[in-house]
Amino acid sequence: MFGSVAGAMLAVAAGVSPVADAARAADPSFADRVRHADVSRGRDLADSMCSDCHNFDRDGSAMMGPNLYGLMGTHIAAIADYNFSPALLARRQQVWTVDTLSAWLKDPAGFAPGTRMGFDGIVSDQDRADIIAYLGSLSGGK
Repeated sequence: MFGSVAGAMLAVAAGVSPVADAARAADPSFADRVRHADVSRGRDLADSMCSDCHNFDRDGSAMMGPNLYGLMGTHIAAIADYNFSPALLARRQQVWTVDTLSAWLKDPAGFAPGTRMGFDGIVSDQDRADIIAYLGSLSGGK
């Protein structure tokens, strides 16, 4: 973007950081990461990390945790056949989006202090993106 030291100095003086611009270009937004995520890898990750407690089938019942089929775009704690913790019920006006799911999967206890979900979270942005892409694929017109 800036081919010279003088150009870079002008950009900094104008409040534009060529380093920050380069970092933004190299680090896509999380929504972009989800759009380009690997749904199959997300399914494999969800199977290995989540399936002991969650069901992913269209007509599956709740297990230790709620069934996650069709979750994307629904209100938090809105699944009828599951008894949610007060921590998640307090967020029921919010919707499960890419951003809310990412925050939840990264740090469940930080997202909803007092949650009953005993999972430490997923640090890797790519792992979260792949899982969220998989969850987004589970709509089937529900």
